[in-house]
Amino acid sequence: MEDQKRHSYGQLGVGLFLLAAGVALMLDKFDIIHNVQAWHYWPTIIIAVGLGKLMDAQFAWEYRKACSTLFIGAWLFMSELHIFGLDYHNSWPILLIGIGIGMLWKSAYPSHFRFAKDHYHGQ
Repeated sequence: MEDQKRHSYGQLGVGLFLLAAGVALMLDKFDIIHNVQAWHYWPTIIIAVGLGKLMDAQFAWEYRKACSTLFIGAWLFMSELHIFGLDYHNSWPILLIGIGIGMLWKSAYPSHFRFAKDHYHGQ
């Protein structure tokens, strides 16, 4: 019963972001706003989802899932906008590095490991 009362601030933030992104994209499609090139920023949706998951995470596996989503979103963002000269063809080794970090993290913290932030919320 206690878990049902818990607010999901991550979902609230992601919902607001998706609402704003959807409105901006729709305004761009209807030519109400011009030259926004909002489609180049589509990976920010994945980053927002990852941030929402990170804000709500309580267990190690939830943190890993959130960080993986953030990592993939950041890789897509950098590749899409060619940040540091990266694109999809030359940045794929970064994904291998991320997978390796994820495997090391998973071996260091068991899935049921609960982080201390719950103690600050009075649970």
